Amino acid sequence: MHHHRTRMSSACVTFAGLIFNACAAVHIFALSRSLKYEPELGWSSGNDTFKVDSIKVAWILFLSYFVSAAAVDLVGFVGVVKTKPALIRFYRDYSIADFVFSAVATAASAYSTFQVSTRTGVCEEMSRQPELLRNMTDLGLSLENCERWFERAVMAFAACMVLVLVVRLHFLLAVSRYYTHLTRRSALPTHVRTPTRQDSLQRIFIIPRHSQTASTPASPTVYAPVPLEDLTPELRRSAMEAWVKRTDLRDTRHHRSSSGRISLPIQPDEGLLPAYTDKA
Repeated sequence: MHHHRTRMSSACVTFAGLIFNACAAVHIFALSRSLKYEPELGWSSGNDTFKVDSIKVAWILFLSYFVSAAAVDLVGFVGVVKTKPALIRFYRDYSIADFVFSAVATAASAYSTFQVSTRTGVCEEMSRQPELLRNMTDLGLSLENCERWFERAVMAFAACMVLVLVVRLHFLLAVSRYYTHLTRRSALPTHVRTPTRQDSLQRIFIIPRHSQTASTPASPTVYAPVPLEDLTPELRRSAMEAWVKRTDLRDTRHHRSSSGRISLPIQPDEGLLPAYTDKA
């Protein structure tokens, strides 16, 4: 049951990440079409420097980030559905790296709000994008309050990112637990397959194998239940897997009817009382 819960939670995490990152990529791509392309981009003849539109570069980086994140979420979702440990490991490693990157980026963005030069540079770049500035008017952004708006927006973004990082940490732990379960199951001596009727079958491991007791068929072998955790790694590798039917305690009880009648095995034409013969 715990295995199914971890698998279901991992599938939900990867699928939710896929939907979120895909929608964010589409939204950023739609907003990027409102950016103004400056025709004077290129090498300057005066100071021999290359002018780069920072807003446009940041938009491209954001778009690339969300597209790659959606692709990795798709890989993780396929790995969880098809039970592929290699794909789940790739998703887990990428999620760990992305978690560290997001934490560092959040701390850096919060620190940048205290730098006057950073706020001034961002507002200058925003002034060169009239269409983007017009689209963000509904959010309260204007050239007059650009620096103050940028400072508040970054602080609010940092606070939201802290909550998101906490939630992502729980999701990452769930995926890591599921991957650990798969690796432990693959380390068993035989490939474990889930039976079609899990309610009636139970997986056990037999020690020693039948081949080890075939030389003395006359002497019976008695098996005793031993927890799998108490076995050494050598015994685990030498164990043989088997599926047995679960025993239901209700089936071993005597069947009683509510009427109080007792059923006895009676042969045909047999009386209820034994026959007596007179002896002389």
